[in-house]
Amino acid sequence: MELLKTLNNSRLLQVALDFLKIDDAEKVAIETVRAGADIIECGTPLLKAEGINALRRLNQVSNGKIVLADTKTADAGDVEAEIANLGGAKIMTVLGIMDDATIESAVRKAHEYGILVQADLINVKNVRERAKELKDLGVDIIGLHVGLDVQKKRGISVSDLKKEIKEVSELGVLVSVAGGLNRERVEELLDLPINIFVVGGAITKSKNPYDVTAEIVKVIKQK
Repeated sequence: MELLKTLNNSRLLQVALDFLKIDDAEKVAIETVRAGADIIECGTPLLKAEGINALRRLNQVSNGKIVLADTKTADAGDVEAEIANLGGAKIMTVLGIMDDATIESAVRKAHEYGILVQADLINVKNVRERAKELKDLGVDIIGLHVGLDVQKKRGISVSDLKKEIKEVSELGVLVSVAGGLNRERVEELLDLPINIFVVGGAITKSKNPYDVTAEIVKVIKQK
């Protein structure tokens, strides 16, 4: 797919809009797009609260940027791909821990619409092994969590985490990372083969989302 080719050699900023009201999300989306954000995420809480309308509204204000539906699909993969398509999303997410049949269903229908599928590996214990299986199922992007709380829960070190990111990247999938990222944390990860940096609260809870977004974009694009 054309979008996959476009993203393949890029380093992108994704802004996670985990609001409950589309009006609040829309205001931040406008500022972050203006500051150079590449992907606007309709967060799971927003998608649950406002539905397809939230995706459509974000598309209207995103000035052609990529809109991601954080569906975190756990069942009925084909139906949730329909939802993403009706809202104009170009990427949807599935839970990597779920049954292969659900993921295959989402991938098949999403790809019919030209939508990329990202597998969220939250709560997956063997990241490398599951990432390989997901790649074989047709998943386009692997989403990894790098937050300190996740590292502690999994009992892994920073070096272990960096090794996982490198190994997942070698599978030939796009790599997305999330988990308490801010400008400083993004800078620490720049030497890794990461395609998408997902930033939420550091931007959405700031007094000036435009300025914070612009600073992070500058960091990401410097390499």
